[in-house]
Amino acid sequence: MPPRRTVRLVVLVALAVLVGFALSDVLGLRASETGVVSPRGWHGISHGSHTHYVPDDWAGSEATGVSISDFPTTPPPAGFTVDGTGQVVPVE
Repeated sequence: MPPRRTVRLVVLVALAVLVGFALSDVLGLRASETGVVSPRGWHGISHGSHTHYVPDDWAGSEATGVSISDFPTTPPPAGFTVDGTGQVVPVE
């Protein structure tokens, strides 16, 4: 293979891997600090001048009947997580 074609192939493979990681974050296919699913089990949602910490599986106030205001505005301490009702509970 000519060197130019090899370089092009390497660049395309690198871009494909990068796009794969980005899509897996956006679609929640893997847990990461920047993605939809956090390895901690909860993530922060900005709400005006403060942040509420909700579980990864919280689908919104319309779907669950639990308002964003019911969730804590400080992150759970180590060994704790947020449940679907907004309570800080120990990790099982």
